[in-house]
Amino acid sequence: MPSILIFILFSLSVFAQSPEQPAKENTTDLRNYLLIFRIEDVKSGKVYQLDRTAVAEHYLRLIDGKEEELRKVDSKDAKKLDMDFASKFIRIQYEIAAIEGKCSVTLRLHMKGEEQDICEKDEKKSQEVATFITDLAKRF
Repeated sequence: MPSILIFILFSLSVFAQSPEQPAKENTTDLRNYLLIFRIEDVKSGKVYQLDRTAVAEHYLRLIDGKEEELRKVDSKDAKKLDMDFASKFIRIQYEIAAIEGKCSVTLRLHMKGEEQDICEKDEKKSQEVATFITDLAKRF
């Protein structure tokens, strides 16, 4: 009988000295959504991006400083946005010549793992994206 009592007391003391509470898990699992495209306006700090969730829902996101707005987009419209952005991204990257020398970046474009900076002096590249950004801004 005393051995059972000692075992119970020992068990209680072990459980009483449990380690710290586990840290909260990060629920932003990158497998849950896919970034389709992202446009960062470096000067204003605004970011426009199109995301797709694991269940094939599309969201247009505007990040302005600490504020963030989401708009759900149907798949047909999301596909059109993706195709329009892709055509502009490819045109800017391969068809419009870049200006030589140092420059300050005004726009940063991301498309499926690729990144492209647009300089302040590159007016042709800026104009190519300006209408697309204006259309995105109207959605918010």
